[in-house]
Amino acid sequence: MPDFSVHKANELARDERILIERWLGRPLGEDETIGLNAFRPHLAPAGPDLEELRRQIVAQAMDIGSRAPVADEEEAAALVDEALSTLRGRRG
Repeated sequence: MPDFSVHKANELARDERILIERWLGRPLGEDETIGLNAFRPHLAPAGPDLEELRRQIVAQAMDIGSRAPVADEEEAAALVDEALSTLRGRRG
């Protein structure tokens, strides 16, 4: 049985749509697509596995960053401040 499912909002049964809208806390748009994942609990990586995971994350971040437009230090700081402010607003 798969652990991931994708559905178009306009193809959901009425009761499925109501449930998902309750989970999201907002109405679904007719053109939206919903993805559902199921995760099994697992222990956090440790030792060499943790270091390998860290290395992979840093490599991925550097790859993504290398494709970003160049920004000066002031512009980058403003973007970080904006992101942090948005995150703080969501926690309240």
